[in-house]
Amino acid sequence: MKSIYCILPIIRIHIFCVSLFCAFILCSNYTTAQNTSSKRDILISKEIQSFITQSDSTDRIEELIQDTFYQTNDTLLGLAYCKIYLERGRKEENDAIQFFANFQMAYISFLQSKHNEALKRAYTSTRIAEKMKDTMSSISGNVLLGSTWYVLGAYDDALVPYLLAKDLATETQNVSYEIICLNNIANIRAKLDRYESALNSYNSVLEILDKEAGNISDQRDVTRLSALVGKVLCLAELKRFDEAQEVYTTGIELAEKNNDQISKGRFKINLGKVYHEKGEYHTSLGFLKEGKEMLRATSLQNNLYITDFYIAENLSKQEKYKEALLLLDDIFERVGPDTYTDKIEEMYELAIQISRIQQNQAKEVEYLRRSKEIIDAKNEKNKFARKLLYEGDIKEQVLENEKLASEKTQSLVDKKIITAVAVVLVSILLLVFLSYYRKAKLKEQKFLAIIEDISKKTISKETKKPQKNSTIKDEKAKAILEQLETLESSHFYLSPDATLHTTAKLLNTNTTYLSKALNAVKKQTFSQYVNKLRIDYVLVKLKEDSVFRSYTIHAISKEIGYKSATTFIKEFKNKTGLNPSYYIKKIER
Repeated sequence: MKSIYCILPIIRIHIFCVSLFCAFILCSNYTTAQNTSSKRDILISKEIQSFITQSDSTDRIEELIQDTFYQTNDTLLGLAYCKIYLERGRKEENDAIQFFANFQMAYISFLQSKHNEALKRAYTSTRIAEKMKDTMSSISGNVLLGSTWYVLGAYDDALVPYLLAKDLATETQNVSYEIICLNNIANIRAKLDRYESALNSYNSVLEILDKEAGNISDQRDVTRLSALVGKVLCLAELKRFDEAQEVYTTGIELAEKNNDQISKGRFKINLGKVYHEKGEYHTSLGFLKEGKEMLRATSLQNNLYITDFYIAENLSKQEKYKEALLLLDDIFERVGPDTYTDKIEEMYELAIQISRIQQNQAKEVEYLRRSKEIIDAKNEKNKFARKLLYEGDIKEQVLENEKLASEKTQSLVDKKIITAVAVVLVSILLLVFLSYYRKAKLKEQKFLAIIEDISKKTISKETKKPQKNSTIKDEKAKAILEQLETLESSHFYLSPDATLHTTAKLLNTNTTYLSKALNAVKKQTFSQYVNKLRIDYVLVKLKEDSVFRSYTIHAISKEIGYKSATTFIKEFKNKTGLNPSYYIKKIER
């Protein structure tokens, strides 16, 4: 499992004595299973089953389940209890029971590295918590969901629930959860090479720790060390070497004070990265090897793989190609079929480059083949995980529709009423069909117009030479818009943090000038401008990327910066006159 600073929700455990009967003593006292291979029926007595399904004290039931998991350490029995409890929650349509059972099963699956099961259960938990409007449950579910996406290596997907959990924690002034989420958001952004954003998040963590020092003393030093370690790496990647050295000095002193060998090792490794970026490869190797030695006895295998990769990078820069390639081959052998190892694709890229330098075509081809297999396997696993969630959404909708249909059918007892309604319905259906046909034709025309417009823009982009904003008289506004046009190529507008304030900061101007420039030239507010860029981007992305089309509407909206799927659908319809799901279906045909 990957190393991530993640404190999952603290599980409340009360001491509660429940008489458990041994299955091997009184066989007649146990439920007879319809399916004799069912482990649940073999393990659970009639008394316990009756207690879980009928007791009015849900607190006592939940204490029993938690005691079974975390005191008795009987995972199989605990899961069996959860399944019975979940069945009760569904039967009674009790959201609180369903949340508890799903969350517990998700957490246990996470600990067992059963990530697809954990993902499905955690996602269900967040949906139920949202339905209950229970903020703490929503935070817990989203933290677990983000952690599961993280260990699957799907960092963009992990970012979405963590951002949601962070916003909820901030709104409710839950400082502990806010820090947890911010630290993990920073870690994820660093994994995505968004070092400036990651650095801002690390700084936010440190500011909160200083401000709330008296309230979070138990985890303060651990959290501070984690943030400082990440900050050194970000500063190294941003070429701010003097600042990185200062943060390293502060961090290493704190790690030594706490006798934290793991943090000391990680600081050494990140300082090695600093010297690598500075081009001081010999010094870099010294720190990397020292850090590696400190981590060797730990279970942080992913960190050791990355450290060896950094060492190989330095050896390659020193033209010690044979040593570098031997080290990379050793990493590949240790990693095995694990597609979730960080920087595995970059490791293969380095191996391919060295093979080309050595003019070893056979090795180059082999590395290319293995790299492609890993990329394909990773994409397939992530696609399968998303498919699980999508199928869960569809199943939930079908069950809801069946329930509504059943309620309607039961109310239409009188056959004459049913007949009369049927006649009316047929008439309405005919009218609806005619209306639908006209609307379908109109939607088809709009869809074709969008596709044609995308094609024209693609050709125009390839042939059109850059033009200066010569018609703009205000030189400052002209300069701002030219900078803004350059910034658009970085897709800054896909970030949920893309606001007038943050964009003005990126352009080294103020919000007033930026707003006036957009209003004067583009005749748009900043919000209209960003929405147009996002919808233009998603139209092309959906047309060209089949994997992106497999996402749920909720996931697509998060990918392009919207915090709400409802907002995304509204803006998409305003721009195109179509629903996103219709557009996707038309492209798939």
